[in-house]
Amino acid sequence: MSAIDLNSHILWLILGMTLVTAWTRSFFLILGERVRVPAWLLEAIRFAPLAAMIAILAPEIFIPAGATSISEFNPKLPNIWGGIAAVITFYFTKKMLSTLIIGMAVFTAARFLL
Repeated sequence: MSAIDLNSHILWLILGMTLVTAWTRSFFLILGERVRVPAWLLEAIRFAPLAAMIAILAPEIFIPAGATSISEFNPKLPNIWGGIAAVITFYFTKKMLSTLIIGMAVFTAARFLL
């Protein structure tokens, strides 16, 4: 495949993804008031950002770098201790700066001690 063909394929791919993204994100704007979303669905959507955050962060915290499965879990990982400290700090303080500082301090200490 030549470079020109590859570039045109990439361009069409980007355009297609742009159209699909724009259409799905504007679905309720396009349909307007004709579609009523049930209250239970609106309540469930509130938890989507939290679920996405957990899906991204949990593997980073609990699985070692380069691991292929959860069976390679190791309690000596500094990620785990930093993550636990950050969660506890946020629970008590509700302040992002203190959460970051304490979480990173515990992570760094665990890196050197474990």
